[in-house]
Amino acid sequence: MLNGGSFSSCCTFTPQVTKEIARQSANFHPSIWGDRFITYTCDDKVIHARHEEAEVLKEKVRKMFTDIDFAEKLNLIDSVQRLGVAYHFEAEIEEALEQNFSAYVDHFYRDDDLHRVSLLFRLLRQHGYNVSCGEFQIRRRTN
Repeated sequence: MLNGGSFSSCCTFTPQVTKEIARQSANFHPSIWGDRFITYTCDDKVIHARHEEAEVLKEKVRKMFTDIDFAEKLNLIDSVQRLGVAYHFEAEIEEALEQNFSAYVDHFYRDDDLHRVSLLFRLLRQHGYNVSCGEFQIRRRTN
């Protein structure tokens, strides 16, 4: 109570009336697709078939990792990474790079293909192997 009076007599609440904002609507043309994708439902059989197909393809790629030689394996790793599916083959990639890292020094000085050497260098560096770029400087001076 303020000054002996009641609270309701001294403070009154008067709601402010807000004008409704008139929003202009754009006259967009109807979509040529209609509402086909809004109401899209996929059958579980189709989803299951796609998953099985993906698993078969993953197994084919895993088999490729064991069946190909050194240079093709580097290109396969590069392609798989560029396609964005390398997370499916992390174990195979690590195993291939581990094998290649141990033979890296021997192969580095014997190989004449600069693309293959630079690809190996990049892949090893991307995966955390300590490969010196100074070896490229030496190689460049000798060529």
